Amino acid sequence: MLSKTYHLKFPSLDAAQIAAPFVTESIGNAIPECNMSGLTVLISKEGDISVNVFFPSAADLKTFEKNHGGFVDAMKSTFLFRSTGFDGVCIFNFDASTDAA
Repeated sequence: MLSKTYHLKFPSLDAAQIAAPFVTESIGNAIPECNMSGLTVLISKEGDISVNVFFPSAADLKTFEKNHGGFVDAMKSTFLFRSTGFDGVCIFNFDASTDAA
């Protein structure tokens, strides 16, 4: 499983809370088109938003980057924040809510 991780650092929790719906909508809308196998969006009390997007294949990751990867640049015209991120290979993922029955 491949992963795309974004870390967005806002000046305050209030600013991150205002930006969070844009993040979730922008990436959430890409779920069916890009064949995502998982999406996690976290917000910290310090005003950080962390996004982890999971894909079953490199082709799906490339489709996401091509069609939706510019959401960070689009946000920069509206919000003040710093961003970092990376592509990775998921080496461990646990979700107790998944029922394998």
